[in-house]
Amino acid sequence: MSAFLAWHTLAMVIGPAPDNSVVAQSLRTVWQPYLSLLRLDNTWDFFAPTVGKGSQLRYVVEDDTGQRTTFVPADELSWYHPAYFWFRSWYYTIIDSPEVYADYAVAYFCRKHASLHPVSITLLEYQEGDFWREDQLSGKHPMDPEFVTVNTIKLAKCSDS
Repeated sequence: MSAFLAWHTLAMVIGPAPDNSVVAQSLRTVWQPYLSLLRLDNTWDFFAPTVGKGSQLRYVVEDDTGQRTTFVPADELSWYHPAYFWFRSWYYTIIDSPEVYADYAVAYFCRKHASLHPVSITLLEYQEGDFWREDQLSGKHPMDPEFVTVNTIKLAKCSDS
């Protein structure tokens, strides 16, 4: 058990070591299969990542009367439910690769809101902007309209309309 603990501890140090280190490169050849198997092959900023601004998927359903209703799919998820991570990742994938996943998302949301008689779905990305401590203290939220940039991902008709 001690040998495994030493092996694993060393692997955790070697994995994120900078690539320009000769020692790290030589040790990495021995540990690489282990690092890949357990997904320990991270970059150095693994220990102190830079947290970027987030985005959020929203969509607008336009019904047959012309009424537009906005939905935030992440708000419908329970953080404690196992599907939370899968669906949240799917929402980010739609934002990152709309050419691949946007049509599937539109079809899914058209079926989901069939009772509204949807004519079209507009997929939107809400990208967070600068939000400071003073804004928080004044009661504002990072997703308030003044702090976000809205990008249209896709506007598509529902197939049943």
